[in-house]
Amino acid sequence: MTITKNTSIDYDVQGKGPPLLLVNGLGFGRWGWFKQTPAFSRHFRTITFDVRGERGLRNGVADLTGEVVSLLDHLGVGKTHVLGTSLGGFVAQELALVRPDLVDRLVLVCTSYGWRGPEAMSPGALADMMGLGTFSAEGAARKALEAATGEVYRAQKPEEFEKIVHWRLADSPSAASYYGQAKAGARFDLSGDVGHITSPTLVIHGSEDRYVPPANARALADAIPGAKLRVLEEAGHLVFIERFADVNREVVRFLKSREARPARATGGRSRGEEPREPEGWLRGAMNVFRGWIARAKAWIGIS
Repeated sequence: MTITKNTSIDYDVQGKGPPLLLVNGLGFGRWGWFKQTPAFSRHFRTITFDVRGERGLRNGVADLTGEVVSLLDHLGVGKTHVLGTSLGGFVAQELALVRPDLVDRLVLVCTSYGWRGPEAMSPGALADMMGLGTFSAEGAARKALEAATGEVYRAQKPEEFEKIVHWRLADSPSAASYYGQAKAGARFDLSGDVGHITSPTLVIHGSEDRYVPPANARALADAIPGAKLRVLEEAGHLVFIERFADVNREVVRFLKSREARPARATGGRSRGEEPREPEGWLRGAMNVFRGWIARAKAWIGIS
């Protein structure tokens, strides 16, 4: 669907009621909300879309956020609840900061305030996320999704896990889009800014998240004035799928509550400041990731 002259975004709208925008994470599309849209659309006008990235994202997450604003303008949505997972949580935070007039209540799932969080992803988890050591697209997707889920989930729902692997392969972003999103996420840093978020906020996390260790969720909730934190046991990075009933219940309850908005914090850097480059092991990991993407492009014939 063409939104503006230069922007085309695929989206779905289900249900009636107050609007709720769902922003998916890296490597996922609208299909990733299969546990949420049936529940949320009973209460909200639920908007899902495919996060893009093909344009290069010169300004990182800010470019993705601009596309969200274009989508909301296209739909005539003046204010909406926003739920973001992982990379989508970065977009949701950015939107709440630069366009607070558009964000009612904010839900941040399996995410952080960026690479300056208190606990980095381990090198082993990064390798699994990138599918290193595998020799096929299916092998890479399977390895990444195994690392993204807890053992309990995979043992209890092996058939559903296989469906997710299939969907990931059948409807994954292009290599260019994936790389653009990954690079934007790797540079993201709101460590000095999240205290300026004024939307009532709920942070949800899995206790076994290898990609975004739980310490980051606690730091995120502590940094946002008045934010609530829910850590769900025996769940990994895909907590919104693994513990979907609990997540959905917490989200609906939170979005329907009418507690007062938190007081605005002071301090922090200007939103116009240039994003800082990652340091240490993460910069090296980004270089490895660039090389891996280049090899993948060459292998499948993408220029």
